[in-house]
Amino acid sequence: MKCDVCGNKYSDEFDFCPFCGAFPIKFCPKCFKEIDDGGEVCSDCGTELLPFESFKKYYDLKENAVEYLNYCDFDNSIECLEKILDDWPDSEDVIFLLAENHCFLGDYDDALRQYERLAEINPEYKGLHSRMAKICIKNEEIEKAKEYLQKEHKAHPFESEHYIYSMHICFLEDDFEKANRILDRLFAIGPNEDDLLMFKFNNDLNLKHVEYNQELADINERVKKYLEKNFNYSF
Repeated sequence: MKCDVCGNKYSDEFDFCPFCGAFPIKFCPKCFKEIDDGGEVCSDCGTELLPFESFKKYYDLKENAVEYLNYCDFDNSIECLEKILDDWPDSEDVIFLLAENHCFLGDYDDALRQYERLAEINPEYKGLHSRMAKICIKNEEIEKAKEYLQKEHKAHPFESEHYIYSMHICFLEDDFEKANRILDRLFAIGPNEDDLLMFKFNNDLNLKHVEYNQELADINERVKKYLEKNFNYSF
């Protein structure tokens, strides 16, 4: 192989360049960082490092998958992601994207299998248990959804997504007092703007097309005022 630093060629039997002592440059597919410390995993995130040639293949396939996803071409996106997983079966971000594609297609059983696969690799992956809870809510498995949301809260107490799904459960159980307490906590930590907008949008649809509920309308009014005050929206 050829040294990335001095340019000399040397045998693959060496872990480093015998001429200048440099380690081969590798890449972290999660952090997208060059690493030349001689290690096998990223010192920041623990992800297995790739040589440049492998990284290029990984990067191109992932870019294509994301582009297909942006154009709602879920089948081709899934094909690209599965090709990556053939070579790197423990790639956390890729498994998560694969599960998201299945969700968009309405294949919730396949999505849940991919989320569970990811949970075996990294049970604290951000957003993982919230997405699993979302599927359980859709399947009316409320107690299981609550368990997943508790796991998400324990791992990421300052992320807003699991608070929003917890409020959805409160709505299903007609517990608007608890929903307001959860909303207080959400406002206290500073919610994600997109999550809050989607929450308001879904509530708007329910109030208009499903069933008008004054308590839900009051909560939605609180969300509206928060968005207007903190993100300069005008509804």
